Amino acid sequence: MNAKWLVLLVAALFAMVPAAMAAEKRCKAAGEKVECPTQTKESLEKARENYGKEAMDMLRGAGGSTYGIAPFDYLTGVGKRSSKANTKTFEVESGYAKGTGKTEMWDRYDKMKKTQAFGENAYNLWTNAWSPSFKTSLVPGANPNEGKQWFYTYCVACHGWLLHGDGPNAILLDPYPRNLTAGAEYMNKKTNVELFTVIKGGGTAVELSDAMPAWGNLLQDQDIWNVIAWIRANADTKPITSVADYLAPQSSFDPKSAANAVTPLNAANSAEFKEAQEMLEASLAGRGGDLKGAGFVDGGLRKTAEEEAKRMK
Repeated sequence: MNAKWLVLLVAALFAMVPAAMAAEKRCKAAGEKVECPTQTKESLEKARENYGKEAMDMLRGAGGSTYGIAPFDYLTGVGKRSSKANTKTFEVESGYAKGTGKTEMWDRYDKMKKTQAFGENAYNLWTNAWSPSFKTSLVPGANPNEGKQWFYTYCVACHGWLLHGDGPNAILLDPYPRNLTAGAEYMNKKTNVELFTVIKGGGTAVELSDAMPAWGNLLQDQDIWNVIAWIRANADTKPITSVADYLAPQSSFDPKSAANAVTPLNAANSAEFKEAQEMLEASLAGRGGDLKGAGFVDGGLRKTAEEEAKRMK
């Protein structure tokens, strides 16, 4: 109990670190201080403006370049994708279902119900039609396809659609969100345990700003591992210039590197991971007694690490 209260006290002290002080700190990667890769104020102001404009365009059924990804509208059916759509410039006709908020995607959704397995797989079937879908994983026991679903749900607003740290809320944060695709200079040096800790416990868990919230009360541990696999799959990916680039990102992350030493398959045997888990479980709200967030909870599309290792190379 003394150790637990000590952990709680330390966590509480971390939570008191003002955002302004955290902004002055520099991140660590591979044990060394580095300049955290972020967007500029000007680029974030422009990104926020674009998100607002694109939201209004979507309501009108008009096509454009959503989130700065030229092929995105073409793939999702924002606006109308017809046989006349230009696959080189990805121009789409506008005005589909004008004034209703519906796009061509709704038509494809109805067709999918008739031709594809439906039910709990509907979300994956839909998103995998217009976003990268992986048959391999750089984190054994974790699935980047499931991780991207959580990222799209909770992380896009700050970290941006392509993980560049340019979501519509990014300009409001101090410090700005990190560019999660900056692999060689930053992210590839961060260990899986470090990424797990900051996602589950938030910025204060790694002595940084509380602008990064703790997701441990919303995501199960396997969900977090899946998000890490999604982040690893996007390390140093090239700028989007074609549908092929967008749907098949080439990652620079080495799955045999020291940063990948701890995975969901062996985490239970890692002293570093156990120490991080003890701190996280003690500091998250709602913990205590038999209530733990570290156990596996079955449901929806979630699979165990062992199951993911069998279906992902």
